[in-house]
Amino acid sequence: MSRLAYESARRFIFSREFFGMKLGLENITEFLDQLGQPQDKYKTVHIAGTNGKGSTAAMLERIFRAQGYKTGLYTSPHLVDFRERIQVKGHKIDKQSVVEFISAHKKVLQNRKLTFFEVVTALAFDYFARMKVEVAVIETGLGGRLDATNVLSPNLTITTDIDFDHTEVLGATLKKISREKAGIIKSGKPHLIGLLPEQAMEIFARQCKQLKSPLYKLCDTDFRMQIDRMSVDFKDKGLQLSEVAPTLYGPHQLKNTALVLKAVSIFRQNGLYVSRKAVVEGIESTNWPGRFQVLSRPGYPTVVLDVAHNPGGVRAFVESFKLRFPNQPATLVTGFVKGKKHQSMFDLLSSISSEYALVPLKSHRSVDLPELIKTIEFRDVPFKPFGSLAAAFNYLTKKQGSDDIICVVGSHYLVGEFLEKFGERWLHRADKIQNRKTPLIPAKHRLMPRKSY
Repeated sequence: MSRLAYESARRFIFSREFFGMKLGLENITEFLDQLGQPQDKYKTVHIAGTNGKGSTAAMLERIFRAQGYKTGLYTSPHLVDFRERIQVKGHKIDKQSVVEFISAHKKVLQNRKLTFFEVVTALAFDYFARMKVEVAVIETGLGGRLDATNVLSPNLTITTDIDFDHTEVLGATLKKISREKAGIIKSGKPHLIGLLPEQAMEIFARQCKQLKSPLYKLCDTDFRMQIDRMSVDFKDKGLQLSEVAPTLYGPHQLKNTALVLKAVSIFRQNGLYVSRKAVVEGIESTNWPGRFQVLSRPGYPTVVLDVAHNPGGVRAFVESFKLRFPNQPATLVTGFVKGKKHQSMFDLLSSISSEYALVPLKSHRSVDLPELIKTIEFRDVPFKPFGSLAAAFNYLTKKQGSDDIICVVGSHYLVGEFLEKFGERWLHRADKIQNRKTPLIPAKHRLMPRKSY
């Protein structure tokens, strides 16, 4: 395979962005029919939610892989390479498979005018079938009910949380957003929900009742949150864990981990064997970049990367930062897409920020910086606009020392650009941090084991 062949296939896939976002299942359903319904040839877990989908999916996939199953993982968006979205046993889809799929189906994809996300979803489902995966963990792209991934007949569906994001598409109230997310629930198939707002809980309970789908949920008897400690207390035949993955830092990751443990318990009840050893090994070895990812180099500021891009995600990031770096302010390099609740996010970030470096994203969706500056109240935190992420980061690393902290936060686009431009120089140090045995979460905020189970 020539390099030009892959670049041609990749360009064709990205050209489908011209058709924008098309909510609905008819197009992809008919195309998957032509492919022989590849999505029905393996067990699947389908995950929706405003935040936490990717981390939850990554942990589940890693557990199944630790058990010895051949796994598929489909997530979005990517950080650097779109092939990150499609993985088998932890490896990105190979370039040859991308070329072969596009070459075989290019005319059909053009005639049907499939969107970027529909093409990549079909590519993932077909690739998993050809690779003969046994279990695939699938994350929704947007919403659930009309998301292109919602052609699955999953063995388990999961909703991680419900918060405000993509309100122009999903609705401006939690009830409307919940109805869209609950659209992944399938008749008779178990559904698992995280700690949802009460009005959202009612929507999911009603949907499960109508479809006769068993509803499982985290509640006070499973997940106890107190002011001075956080712990998980499961009654599920021994699937407890003493600590979360060393690379997944923050109280919000405890919620995701609790959800994963519950999901494994449900799978065990439905005939898919997973040992406690696989659970521990899987979660401890999960590596999910861009989620409170701490990087360091001798003589340079500490860098924290986080893809938080809505108020719920930013709230979790700020809480994690205060735990990891108590009473320490940071310089925040921020970049956002249009249509987000920017003021709410800056209000949250102001509690940890000493200054803002505002940068544009390398995307047509990037917010206009002059317009942002006009509309945002920065709460007396000084700010400075830059022409690019590289310009801002190079300026700050020359200006600041090893005791300082720089956070790159606000978008997958922003964190992805950082990893692409600066990853080689920073990740070798980060690997040593991420692979160390001592978890980054303070003891009182870890998952606490029960003495008997």
